[in-house]
Amino acid sequence: MSEANVNDRASVERAYPREAFEKDAGENSRANPEVLHGVRIETGADATGRFRLVPAAQQAGEHGDRRATLFLGPVMIESAASLVDDGRYGGPAETGRPVEKGRDYDGFIDRIIDAARTFERPPAPGRDDERLKGFRGG
Repeated sequence: MSEANVNDRASVERAYPREAFEKDAGENSRANPEVLHGVRIETGADATGRFRLVPAAQQAGEHGDRRATLFLGPVMIESAASLVDDGRYGGPAETGRPVEKGRDYDGFIDRIIDAARTFERPPAPGRDDERLKGFRGG
C-alpha cells in the first residue's frame, strides 16, 4: 500500500511510476482485455492531502455507481493518435504526427490527483438503507 499526497506530484509518481503506467496501459490497449490494470484509490485526500494509492486490476465489465474504492485504468491516447487506420491490410499506418512521450503519463497522474481530491467513500448502509431491502433468500 502506498501513500501519496495531492499537493506533492512527485509522491504520486513514486507510488505509480512511469514504467508501471506503460505496462498497464499496454495491457489495457489490447483488442479485448478481460482484465484492466491500473491503480485503486482507497481513500480520498485528507486535510493534508494524503491518500492511499495501490496497484490494482479488475474485470473489464466490473463497475458500480457507488463503491468503497475508486479504480483508474490508463490507456495510451497520444501514442495511438500517431496512427490512423487507412483501411489497408496490415493494420494502422503512421500519420507522421510525432508521439509526445510522457503526455499520456502526465495526464494520468493529473487524473489520479483530481480523483483523490474529490473521492468520497459512500456511507455505510444503515438499518433502513434501500440497498438492504428486498428478498435475501431463505
